[in-house]
Amino acid sequence: MSSRDRCLRPLRWALPLGLALAFAGCTAPDELEAELAADEAELEQLELDDDALIDDSADAYADDTVEALPEAPAHPLTELPLTLLATMASADVERSSATIRDERNGQILSLRVGDALDDDTTIEAIERGQVLLRRDEAIELLAVPRAAVRIDDSLLSFTEAPDADDPGTLRNGVQLGSSPHYEVKHPDNAWGERAAVVAIQRAATIYSRTAPGGPKVHIGDLSRRGGGYFPPHLSHRSGRDVDVGYVLLGDEADDRRFRRADANNLDVPRTWALLRAFISTGYVRIIFADTSIQRLLYDHARESGVDEETLADLLQYPRGANFPGGLIRDWKGHQNHFHIRFGPPSRTSAPAEK
Repeated sequence: MSSRDRCLRPLRWALPLGLALAFAGCTAPDELEAELAADEAELEQLELDDDALIDDSADAYADDTVEALPEAPAHPLTELPLTLLATMASADVERSSATIRDERNGQILSLRVGDALDDDTTIEAIERGQVLLRRDEAIELLAVPRAAVRIDDSLLSFTEAPDADDPGTLRNGVQLGSSPHYEVKHPDNAWGERAAVVAIQRAATIYSRTAPGGPKVHIGDLSRRGGGYFPPHLSHRSGRDVDVGYVLLGDEADDRRFRRADANNLDVPRTWALLRAFISTGYVRIIFADTSIQRLLYDHARESGVDEETLADLLQYPRGANFPGGLIRDWKGHQNHFHIRFGPPSRTSAPAEK
């Protein structure tokens, strides 16, 4: 029996008795009045104690359930001139990617977590509809814009190729900017069609993933601003040609000058990875590399398990310097660098390695 019931029990008989005495013209005995007063006081105290118990229980419940949640960290919007075009967020970080347009040069980049946008900015995290950038040790936010984004077709295609005797021009060209993945020897001569510049950026990024730990890619001449005749080059007139240094070993690895490559100083695995990275962009029409370099690449690829059909698609060697086949072909003057001519994807499909 509860304390409340014990207090109420006397009242069940005390109140009728008091009423009966009153109607009979009598007054309740002093003892009864004193007992009733004591019972009422005890009941009032019990009600106060129960109210306090209820209040304490509510407070305890509130303490247990209405706990203040930590505020989500707020990151400032980046001031970099970047446009986030799309994200593909996955629980597997390595499968997440973001497509970003750099408004400084018009390049469209496909990046993953850890990739660098420039010397001071890397991709920290990729989430649905937004990307976190680490810039100078601070975290900044880049979100997909709500307004529609216009993408110029010239970003994704090439103009018609000039005739062989045409001095060539470069309209609406863009300058290849800096990157943690490559070095540009002569920035004033690093102007190209936007698709060519994007292909170089993509290839350098792919190479950095497939052959980590190596030296930066050494980028030579593309075209002059506006294109046109560019001695001593026979081409490099329309923004779709680029010279790239072979990947070398030892002290020559970081030399920005193009060095003659041979079996003693050529980093064959990394050079093969670099060429494959360019080809994988789908924008390579032809590559010129000396036959002696092709021989080293051919031997390495065979030892790595590349089948003969794929090698025949990629390399002119060993069928002779005059054989009209292979994406990589011999041309004089390409022992210290290789030359790439870019073109529309439909004409430069990259064979799959089998």
